[in-house]
Amino acid sequence: MEKYIVTEDADMLAPDWLVARINYTSIKYVYHQIDGAEKLKGVKVGDQIARIGDTISFDGKRLSVERR
Repeated sequence: MEKYIVTEDADMLAPDWLVARINYTSIKYVYHQIDGAEKLKGVKVGDQIARIGDTISFDGKRLSVERR
């Protein structure tokens, strides 16, 4: 089982197993704007959002989100 803790620069430093599954429909990055700057809010996996500090787990078949 592989695990990844979502950080502020997850869009640039995500592991290969997560990047390979991002298809912008069921798994995508969620951003928000603060004072004109776009910052990462989290990673959307299915209908759940893994916010910064949450853990995304991959067991070989499925991705799941674990809260802090």
